Amino acid sequence: MAKRALLVVKDVSGVASLAERLVADFGFDLLANEIAGEALRAKRIAYEPVSEIDAAAMVASKESEIVLVVANFVDVESAGRAFLSWKSALGAFDRGIVDAIRAAAFAVDRVAVLGNPSDYEAALSELNSRAGKLSQPFRMQRATAALRAASEFDFAVAQYLEVQGADAPDMGALSGYSKAMRFAWPRAQLLDTGENGHQLAAVYGSFFDHFELKSGGKLDYASVLTVSRAAYFIGEFEKPAAALLRNGKIVTARVGDDLQAVTRKVLKHRDSAGAWLVVNGSLGRSNLQSGVEGKLRGILAPGFSEEELVALRQVESVTALSSISGMGYEALQEVRSVVGGVLVQDKDRVAVNPMEWTVLSLAQPLVEDWESLMFGAKIVRHADSAAVAIISGEQLISLEVGRYAPKLAWNAVEESGIGLANTVAVIDVPEVEPVCLTRMKELGVRAVLLPMGGEVEALRQAANDCGLVLLGMSKGMRRL
Repeated sequence: MAKRALLVVKDVSGVASLAERLVADFGFDLLANEIAGEALRAKRIAYEPVSEIDAAAMVASKESEIVLVVANFVDVESAGRAFLSWKSALGAFDRGIVDAIRAAAFAVDRVAVLGNPSDYEAALSELNSRAGKLSQPFRMQRATAALRAASEFDFAVAQYLEVQGADAPDMGALSGYSKAMRFAWPRAQLLDTGENGHQLAAVYGSFFDHFELKSGGKLDYASVLTVSRAAYFIGEFEKPAAALLRNGKIVTARVGDDLQAVTRKVLKHRDSAGAWLVVNGSLGRSNLQSGVEGKLRGILAPGFSEEELVALRQVESVTALSSISGMGYEALQEVRSVVGGVLVQDKDRVAVNPMEWTVLSLAQPLVEDWESLMFGAKIVRHADSAAVAIISGEQLISLEVGRYAPKLAWNAVEESGIGLANTVAVIDVPEVEPVCLTRMKELGVRAVLLPMGGEVEALRQAANDCGLVLLGMSKGMRRL
């Protein structure tokens, strides 16, 4: 019995090479839509032309003898932008191809469907190892992916119509918050445990598209959280920067003119064991050795030299990751689970801008205070809850988080016994008691930045009475 492959694609990447192998090595007859046909003709590969409208019916019919469907389509958003009205866009969407994909998935007992050029080599290997046939597990795996792709197409069309087809524009949908949200991330990796040893966990989505494992074992739950926070955090800084994070929380951070020196000082922190080190440049062999001796859990860097990689591969206890792609930062939303659903908000993409700050006190900040306060503002917007950051120069001395009020965080700063002379403080919520400012000045804090709000006049008076520099930021310091 003849074996036939149906090629209905918009992206012809790898299609001609796949078709050539299907014919020469496995005796397939080919059917192709117009776009696929152009690629086949260029290589003088014989095929039977088919219409995309008829493709689904052909797949559904056993008499067609189709056992393989190769299909892909233009995403709805890209296609929709090419047309002036929703009516013309609706007619241009690749509905025929999607119907063929769906038909192939429902005929999983005899048909396999390939939707991505990355699948082509796997299919050829499967055919080669099974005497020109595709196994049921392979067909089932591809069918599940195909049905997800088809459902995503339907959902995208619904969202497009929601925005473009209504009499009045839906402002929520235009802002990225449609009437329904869909989360269909593939499972990227099972984790050995969750936050606690008795919990199950897994990573979903494209997390591992952004990082490459260079050495050490696979990530655990806490490391995934920490690496994500570290990647966002280190992106705040244009200067050479290094930071330690543990369990998704910042331990210490520093910026300067020389990354080697900055990293060396960060690694001298008293609490580095079990933390992740993140840097925005080359780590250096001596710093790598210090990190290993300090029992780091992992290192995240843009890349590693061959010398560093040789050293890392001798230490199984330290996981090293390099960042390999951008994260689409401008499009990210933050999603948190709540009872019965999820809570979604935009990531805070507003840059820290000292031009928006107001000096509230009679005392004026020094030039170096501005740098320290900017550094602190970048720190606290990556902290959880109500935070107080103590900064010396451009080094984080202490970051304390209060569950309900900054007073609790400040109390923790006082109890820590750290030296506060010639430091600045950045607080992420405005409900600060005037007496707290007085106490800060007594202990050596020179300047304080907080969001505008609360008892501004009382705070201004307290700052003036003790000679403290006080600044307010009108837009607050929303956290990422």
